[in-house]
Amino acid sequence: MATSANSKTATPTKPAGPSDGLPSMIVYLTRVLKTPTIGATWEDLAAQARDENWSHEAYLAALLQRQVADRESKGAIMRIRTAHFPAVKTLEDFNLDHLPSLRRDVLAHLATGTFVAKAENGSCSARPASAKHTSRSDSASKRLTPDTPSSSTRH
Repeated sequence: MATSANSKTATPTKPAGPSDGLPSMIVYLTRVLKTPTIGATWEDLAAQARDENWSHEAYLAALLQRQVADRESKGAIMRIRTAHFPAVKTLEDFNLDHLPSLRRDVLAHLATGTFVAKAENGSCSARPASAKHTSRSDSASKRLTPDTPSSSTRH
């Protein structure tokens, strides 16, 4: 409350309205605080809050939620950019001519993802690179089974 110079009683001050420069002050403050989403959405959200009789707290919470959501999504985008991941590849971009043995109907079924909801197994497999790798991995797995003692194990 402001007191007048001629009166000793406190007189309420008129709340600042749009004609009092409040919008320009809010724009300035949101820029200084680096909250661009609040700066862009506060007026529309304020009108909605007035129409729906929101409390001050509900309006503030809605405004802050928008700012946080926008900041989180932009942060994720920036982290992905700075990680320098390769270009996003989709099934639509895949050249099926490179893998002629792939059944297109199976690929189309797997692309729908319906097997997940049905709790079915879905797999794609390729032939091993060479028999040499397969035999080496088989012999290595036989040596490391718990039933077969290893030559490097000490008792």
